[in-house]
Amino acid sequence: MRQVPSENKKIKGRGAIARHGVSSRAKRRRRKIILFYFLTFVFVISIAVVLSLTVLFRINTIQIDNTSNYSTEEILEVCGIEKGENLFLADVDRAQADIDRRLPYSSNVQVKRKLPDILQITIAEPEIAQVFEQDGQYLLVNEENKIVAIQKSDLGKYLLVSGVKMKNPKAGLTFSAEEKKVGEIFAEVKQMLNTVGLEDITRIDLSDPYQIMAEYDGRIRIQIGNSNDLQMKLASAKKIIDTELSPDEKGELDVSFTRDLKKAYYNADSPASSKDETEQQLEESSISESSDISQSE
Repeated sequence: MRQVPSENKKIKGRGAIARHGVSSRAKRRRRKIILFYFLTFVFVISIAVVLSLTVLFRINTIQIDNTSNYSTEEILEVCGIEKGENLFLADVDRAQADIDRRLPYSSNVQVKRKLPDILQITIAEPEIAQVFEQDGQYLLVNEENKIVAIQKSDLGKYLLVSGVKMKNPKAGLTFSAEEKKVGEIFAEVKQMLNTVGLEDITRIDLSDPYQIMAEYDGRIRIQIGNSNDLQMKLASAKKIIDTELSPDEKGELDVSFTRDLKKAYYNADSPASSKDETEQQLEESSISESSDISQSE
């Protein structure tokens, strides 16, 4: 047989080298094109950012949704953001915090951007959640737990809390109990009052955390004892008030022994009914209520 191989191999080798060179040049060219488009994209984006921060998106309108007692002028002064500023560079978080702190008698303070050129400020009159009595002063606290005002007299129409104190309270600050445990007990009492549906509570006294007292409708003093079994105690108190006591009854209801003795005690401020009869009725009601709560737990 005839072999031809040496020349063909050489030619084949040269072709492979040629194709390899073309392939390398094509790859370099593609890389240059990709780099060009990438740099172009970055340039365009940079120009857009610069324009948006310098020429475009300047604040043209400041909308104020205000149901508080503060004037528009007061809100704008505290806000510190003016027309003509860049919408994206305006420090809305700082403005919101300043309004909330320096105009304390307020709630739901919000400062937001609205494209293309609007700054929106929302501020509402606060809803007082409770009033803390402290050193002869009354700290009005809203649902956001902010002290909205400190005054010398109690308005009488809000939940009054005694025995929960804050160190160096100031209007505009968040209320935080000086004694953490006492603050936690207060929060738990409020939560359980809502859970069992015992409304119209006018006063809570935590001066002694082991002898908690809640006053219903300004006329029934509920002696709770410590914070153990709060749901059972308050549920028993609600049932007794709803079913055993008349709407104009005034007196003291002790549910602190509900779990241990299956009994609640009531002492009327007036001799409308005998103590023995009342205690017997509350004992039966308390046992029934305690059983219901224990099963649900």
